Amino acid sequence: MNKYPEVHSLEESLAILDKYKDDLTKEQYRAIKSTVCGHAIENMFANERDIIDMIKIAKNEKTADEIIAEYKKEWGVSV
Repeated sequence: MNKYPEVHSLEESLAILDKYKDDLTKEQYRAIKSTVCGHAIENMFANERDIIDMIKIAKNEKTADEIIAEYKKEWGVSV
């Protein structure tokens, strides 16, 4: 999997999301932005991979369970 740099602010996360704005419906964009902002309250900032994963879920390209399984495989954790 690609390595994406860490993000250290909500502004950085939203800038990444804005790069994909034209690929999303207004509803999808708002839902992902809400999730990104909600996590930022806890100082958890979405990097590009996180946002791409959220886009895949919003577009029904993958389920959250499929993405979690990919992470577990990458990390060598039993699925």
